[in-house]
This record gives sequence, structure tokens and C-alpha cells, in this order.
Amino acid sequence: MAIEVQTTQNVIIDYEPAGLGYRLLAYIVDILVMTLWIVGWYFFIVELFPIWPYIWNHYFNSLGVLFIICILFPVIFYNLLFDTLNNGQTLGKMLFKIKVVNLDGTKPSFGTYLLRWLFRLIDITLTEGMMAVILIGFSEKKQRLGDIVAGTTVIDLKPGNQNKVPTIADLDFEDNYQVKYTDVLDKLSDRDIQVITSMIKDRKFIKDKNNCKRLTERVLSITGYSLEGSDIAFLNKVVDDYNYLALQ
Repeated sequence: MAIEVQTTQNVIIDYEPAGLGYRLLAYIVDILVMTLWIVGWYFFIVELFPIWPYIWNHYFNSLGVLFIICILFPVIFYNLLFDTLNNGQTLGKMLFKIKVVNLDGTKPSFGTYLLRWLFRLIDITLTEGMMAVILIGFSEKKQRLGDIVAGTTVIDLKPGNQNKVPTIADLDFEDNYQVKYTDVLDKLSDRDIQVITSMIKDRKFIKDKNNCKRLTERVLSITGYSLEGSDIAFLNKVVDDYNYLALQ
């Protein structure tokens, strides 16, 4: 199932949900980052500040606790902080080019990230990650429990896992191209054409004749055109005519 994401240039791009393998690798990287953070602070304090044991023994209730909070706070809130401040990506997600988005392709709010983070306690911490692995592995949208509750998923940003709607630079028409549906710009919107294009570029969608038939019937009902030829030929001609006229 592709997730539609609208770019800042108002271009709709279809991304596939990130697979379990990449999510596990990103999780491992994040664990390593948090481990290095704690170990680094330990050696910084113990090795460079020999006076630390004295501080710990005499001021544990004040300065010692403050140090512990400063060290553990970024670890405890690591995922929430990075997802919120880094557009849905922890360091592990950045490395493997995956990110958190809402199911409708929009950027999650802080409340959404928070809800998703809170449910880590159930599907990752308490179940040692087994619940998350099972849900991601077998759900259509690759969602763990936190994703399901928050209405999010993780998408794969790598080339080959996106289906971009053609831009003007991608369109190439012959000089003698003939327009059949001359008023298609008045009948359909840019959004309509983007939806039609994304569907007819989807191999799974095209293989199901019922899908093509339903889409064709929908376009016919909106435009008032009559069907000539096959469903897919009609849909392609409508899209081509729209794009050609839009360039004039």
C-alpha cells in the first residue's frame, strides 16, 4: 500500500511503507547512539574528573542527581525529541532513509509523535520488541501498535520506492499530437489527474480489471465522455490530453 506525500512544490509522490528490516536496522543504530552517549559521559566524568566520587558521595541528592538527569533525559526521550525536531527521523532513520508520516502523507503533530512514543512502552519495551516485529511484519501498512493508535506509519524514502507523478520536464509529446478531449481541463482538476496517474502506474491496480472499470466509470460520470476502446486506453488518453493542454 503506497502512502501519498505532498511535497513543498505541491507534487504528490507515492512512497511504500518501510520494511521490517530497515526499521530494525534503524532501531539498532539508535540503540548504539544512545549507548555511546551514556558510555561517553561515563568516561568523561570518571576519567577526566577524579573528584566525581567525592561529589557523588557528598552531594548525591543535588548535583549527582542533576548529572544523572542530564545524561538520561536525552536517552529516555531520544525518539520523541528526534522525531519532533527532525521531521520524523531519528539518526537511525536518517541513515536508512526512512521517516514517520501520517497515513494521509502529512507531517505528524507533536501530539501524534507523543502518542506514538508513549506506546513504545507496550510494543517495544515491555514485550522486548516482539509485538512491534509481529505487527510490522504482518500488517499491510507496516504499523506497530504506536503507529496504529497514532495513525502513522514509516515510509521508505529511497529511490525506487517512490512513484512520482510526471512533471512538465517529464512530458514529451510529438509535434502532431492530436487532442481528443479538448475540454478536459474544465472537467478535471490537477488533483484528479494526479490520482488517476498514480493508479494507472500501479501494476497491482492495473492487473485487477474491476479496478480499472470502476475508475473509468468514475471518470466518465464526472466528464460526461463516452468510452471508446479499453478502460486503460481511455484513462491514458484523458491524462495525456490534460497534460498536453496544460502545457499550451
